[in-house]
Amino acid sequence: MLATQWVKIKIRMLERGIYSQKALAQKLGVNPSTVTRLLKGQRKSRRLQKRIGEILDIPINDDAERK
Repeated sequence: MLATQWVKIKIRMLERGIYSQKALAQKLGVNPSTVTRLLKGQRKSRRLQKRIGEILDIPINDDAERK
């Protein structure tokens, strides 16, 4: 994910009462380290990115990363 998206995600997490990556991981049903790696760009998962977008009600776009 892009750094700018990470900032948007973090802000939206706080707005939605999700105060940690661990809490987001619980909502996703995955290990917290999976969320950390995904948000740092060390792991790619369109399914999880889409799910994060659904939970936080924001579009997740990885097109810029592929260019």
